Amino acid sequence: MEQLRPADEVEIRQLIQIYERNLPESVQFMLILQNILRIKTTVQRSEPETVSHRLRKTVYVPKKENNNHFATFVAISREDDLHIMAHSLENPPLELCSALETTSFIDWQRKPTFVVGGAKIVHELIHRKAQELSLQIDTAEYVNYWIPQEKAAKIEFVVPNDVLLKPLKKDHGKILNDMWPYRYGSSQWYIESAITHNGGLGLFDKTSEELVACVFKNDLDGIAHLYTVPDRNNRGYGSTLAKAMTRLIAVHHQQHVQTFITPQNSKSIRLFVKLGFVAVNKIYWLILH
Repeated sequence: MEQLRPADEVEIRQLIQIYERNLPESVQFMLILQNILRIKTTVQRSEPETVSHRLRKTVYVPKKENNNHFATFVAISREDDLHIMAHSLENPPLELCSALETTSFIDWQRKPTFVVGGAKIVHELIHRKAQELSLQIDTAEYVNYWIPQEKAAKIEFVVPNDVLLKPLKKDHGKILNDMWPYRYGSSQWYIESAITHNGGLGLFDKTSEELVACVFKNDLDGIAHLYTVPDRNNRGYGSTLAKAMTRLIAVHHQQHVQTFITPQNSKSIRLFVKLGFVAVNKIYWLILH
């Protein structure tokens, strides 16, 4: 029997409020829900087909009449770019595992990517499902960092003299996708949608107008894809964009700010810690293929 049902906008707002009460530990899932709600209420109603399937997610909650005591949810994107984000405040998250095990809303044959917390029982379930379907699974571990909105809004920055800071446009999606080592079939559409609906910034050479560094806010509502072209490294571009994007999210989007970094990326960790970001917890990407 199906244990999940689609949540309405009121229920998504209630989930956001519950997760907000558990900051900073739950910041990544609160911001995920905020991103989904914003896309749902401001974009999908007017022009849904312009948004990539990765950004168009439906939030599902336990199918029962009483309140969602554990703030359990499963957010599932559209079929052509299947990303599933799942979390619960229950410890251990038995309700979430039961829902993931039995739900008909997940098409495992499409080889989804799961974004989950550190609960061992959830990881074991996804690995077991992959084994049953003869699928391979890769796990990527990240550390989540956050900075409160009030502190982030006070960050100042100076743009290096040889470049101009400008908002990214949808047309830059192809350039960013070509730069990205993890690109896949529909990743350009995802990047274009994220730039258009979440926001992004670029540094452009003053003489050639070439894009030399970039950053944008991803579908987790976090700073991501911070990149500088190799021959322009060590000029402070990354630091400038990290500061500018942090301030943009805090001041103009009126949000707390998060990013997630692999434990091995010591350079990025030093950069964000210097800005005032603090490690919160770990988040895992489980990629079926």
